[in-house]
Order: sequence, then structure tokens, then C-alpha cells
Amino acid sequence: MAETISNNNDITINTTLFGLCEKATYVPTGSRVKAQTFEYSSMNGERLSLLLNSNIDEINHQLDRGIIVRSTPVGNIRAEICQSADHHFLAVNLLRFSNFRYDPVDEVKYFYGHDAEVVSRLFEGQ
Repeated sequence: MAETISNNNDITINTTLFGLCEKATYVPTGSRVKAQTFEYSSMNGERLSLLLNSNIDEINHQLDRGIIVRSTPVGNIRAEICQSADHHFLAVNLLRFSNFRYDPVDEVKYFYGHDAEVVSRLFEGQ
């Protein structure tokens, strides 16, 4: 995920403290980008995957209906996300644990602006 994010033209990565620390910034808004990892059961991971592959209106509709995709301490689906502090940028990478390794479920999905704000609601309160 780090390589994919660093290759995104909207993200700038600055190194500080003699190269020991890195800070990612979403360039259009100047907001700092933070990475997080969530794990899901097989059922919730599939639900999350279906939502991420649907259009933004459907995601918003499901969220307004109260759908919640709960994370779990240990699961076989992992979501790696990178999100700007202002919620105008979101990158999601879904991985499935199989044969003692994590394999990508799909390509990294990028969301910008209003779409990022809507999709980021899926990861609030996790």
C-alpha cells in the first residue's frame, strides 16, 4: 500500500528527522494522511467489498439506512486505509488471508472529495 500511495500524484511524502520519519500530505487540501488497518470476519469483509465496488449513491443510501460493517480483532479480511485528516482523500486496499499470506482482493480504490467523505463513514467508530 505504501508504494501505491507514494506513486499517487496527489500525495507528497516528506522525510524528517534525518530520514527516520515520513509525513504524507494530500496536496490539494494540505491535509495530513494517516494509515490504519482493520480486520473483518469473512461475512463482514464480503459486505465491505460489495459496498466498495458499488456506486457512491448506493453506499450513501446503505449508510443512511444504518448499515454497519464491524471490524473484529482478528479476521481473514484486512482493510488497509490511508485517509486525509479532512476526509477529502481515502485509499482502501482489501486483502484476504490465505495460505499464510495476505493477497489483494481487488485493486486499491481511491476516493476524492465528497465520495471520500461518504466512504470514510464506513470506517468511523471502528
